[in-house]
Amino acid sequence: MSGLFPYFVAGLGFLLISSLESLPLYSSSSSSSSSSSSSSRFLPLRLRFVSSAALASLFVLSSLVSSLSSLHDPLGASLPLSALSASSLFLLYSLSGLLSLPPSPLVPLPSTLIDLLALFAFAVELLLFLLRRKDLDGVENRYFDLLLAPVLVCAASTALLVARPRAGPPRLARAAGLALQGTWFLQMGFSFFTSAIAHGCELHARSRANYTIRCKTHEEYHRARAIATLQFNGHLALLLLVGVGIYAAIVGRRAGGGVSGYRPLSKELQMGGIPSNFTLDSDDDDDEDEIRAEAEAEANRTKAQDVALHVAEANGFGNPSSRD
Repeated sequence: MSGLFPYFVAGLGFLLISSLESLPLYSSSSSSSSSSSSSSRFLPLRLRFVSSAALASLFVLSSLVSSLSSLHDPLGASLPLSALSASSLFLLYSLSGLLSLPPSPLVPLPSTLIDLLALFAFAVELLLFLLRRKDLDGVENRYFDLLLAPVLVCAASTALLVARPRAGPPRLARAAGLALQGTWFLQMGFSFFTSAIAHGCELHARSRANYTIRCKTHEEYHRARAIATLQFNGHLALLLLVGVGIYAAIVGRRAGGGVSGYRPLSKELQMGGIPSNFTLDSDDDDDEDEIRAEAEAEANRTKAQDVALHVAEANGFGNPSSRD
C-alpha cells in the first residue's frame, strides 16, 4: 500500500488542475479601478498556477524521497531522478505564470512564452513514459503506454495555445487531457497496489520505485493487458459522459433564461386590447380584387358617358333631325 498514496495524490492533483483549466481565463469584475478588483479578476489563473506549482513540488519531493530510500537498489535510486526533469519544467512554468500575473507582475512574460514552457514540460513527460521500459514482461508497461494518449492531447492542445493564446477549444482539450491523466493515475494506483490487480498477476517490488507486475502464465499476461485496455476505454466513456452532462447543463441554463422571457404575439395583442386584423390572403384573392376593381371602373366610365349623351340630347346637340 506504500505506493498507492503518491498515485492517489497525483490523480487528485490532476483533476483539480483540470477543473481550474476549464474555467474562463479572467473572472468578470464590475469595476477594475481598484487593485483588489483587478487582483480578483485574475483569480482563476492564480489558482491554476498555485495548484500546478504545488503538484510539481510534490512530484519533485516524491522523486527525491524515492531516490534516497532506494540507495540499496542502484536501479531504484536512479529511476525517480528521471522524473525530475519534467517536474522541474512544470514547476518553472507555474512559477513563471505566477510572477507574470497583473496587476504588479514581478517578471512580465508573455503568455505565449509561458505556454511554450508548458509545451516543453509535456514533451518531456511524453518521452519519460515512452522510454520507460525497465521490464518488458511487466503488465505496468501497458498502463504507461495508455497514459501516453492524454499526455499527447495535452501537448497538442498546448501547441495550439502557443499559436492562439485566447482560443477556447484548445484550453478545453487540455483540461480533458489533464482530467484523463488524473483518473488514470488513480486507476494505476488501485490496479498496482491493491487487491484490484488482475487475477494471476503479482507485484514484485525491490524498492519504492523499482517494481513490476508479472503474471504466472502467458494467457494471464494477455488477459491483464486486455483488462487495462478495457479500463482505459471506461475512463474515456466516463470523461465523455461528464463532459456532455456539463455542456447540457450550461446550455440548458442559458436556454431556460431565454424561454422564460418570451411572450407570444397573440397574448401581447390580447393584453393590449388591440384587435388583430391580420389575415392570410392568397395571390388569387388579390387577382380577383383587381379584376373587380377594373370592372367597376369600366362600369363607372360607361355610366358617365351615357349621362353626358343624355345631357347633350336635351340641349339640342344630340341629333341633327331634331333641330330641323
